[in-house]
Amino acid sequence: MARAPRGERRVILGGASERGGITVFGHSDDDKQQRIEQWRHAMQAELGRLSVLPAEELAIEVMIRGFGPGGPGADDDAISLGQANVGAGPTAGDISLRFVPDRGFAFPVPAPEDVQLRERITTLVAEGLQELEHASLVRCQVHTAMGTFDWAATRRGRAALDRGAVEHIMRARARDMV
Repeated sequence: MARAPRGERRVILGGASERGGITVFGHSDDDKQQRIEQWRHAMQAELGRLSVLPAEELAIEVMIRGFGPGGPGADDDAISLGQANVGAGPTAGDISLRFVPDRGFAFPVPAPEDVQLRERITTLVAEGLQELEHASLVRCQVHTAMGTFDWAATRRGRAALDRGAVEHIMRARARDMV
């Protein structure tokens, strides 16, 4: 077999390339490491941004990303009321993926500090969900087989999204609390 020109990589059976690097699911180790570093940087930047938002601003973003168009809780008819996992609404973890998606591959397994970054963003999302619940825009529920809480927009929350009034409601609520 002819060798690949310098700087070019040809993948052969078994996942090895002619340059000797191992490819996993079409990505070399170097490519994956670069993607991990880019993902980690995006997570750190988003964590920094979300950490300084006032509670109502955080809640506005969580509502729009979690329950607005394209969000994991956008289809109210698909979300069931408790019990089995079927039809569960989005969890705080699901919504956190709307801020920074997962890395896009399972291996190598995320480092403990990467897992902690996701947990810190998920904690902020949960804080936003609590603010939304206090404003009666979302409701918390438990699908018992999941072992965690999931969320659904209330009729008031869906109407606020449809009217573009989430921001107004949350800011007015914040003013009233001062």
